[in-house]
Amino acid sequence: MARNHLTSLEADFLEKAADVLRTVAHPVRLQIIDFLEEGERTVTEICEHLGAQQPYTSQQLALLKAKGILGARRSGNQVLYSITHAGVLKIIQCVRQQAGLEEVEAQPAADAGM
Repeated sequence: MARNHLTSLEADFLEKAADVLRTVAHPVRLQIIDFLEEGERTVTEICEHLGAQQPYTSQQLALLKAKGILGARRSGNQVLYSITHAGVLKIIQCVRQQAGLEEVEAQPAADAGM
């Protein structure tokens, strides 16, 4: 039997999932998550990796942290960021797979014209 409506639990879950997707659906935030997949990093390391200014990077990190995607801990005078929402790693994997599929799919189309 087909269901025409979602339970409130399902609707709540889908809203949370959409919120996470909206948050990570940004090139810089995807780069941050990809970089942090290797482990904890300081703000300075993240800025250098991105080639971005500290205020902009901190703004992106704060948003990811506020949404529960990243966590932070203080070590001396530095703040170390890490991924706390394991599901976003699956999103990164999907992005990588999609990029690989696009390259493979583009190849036969180019060969077809020869």
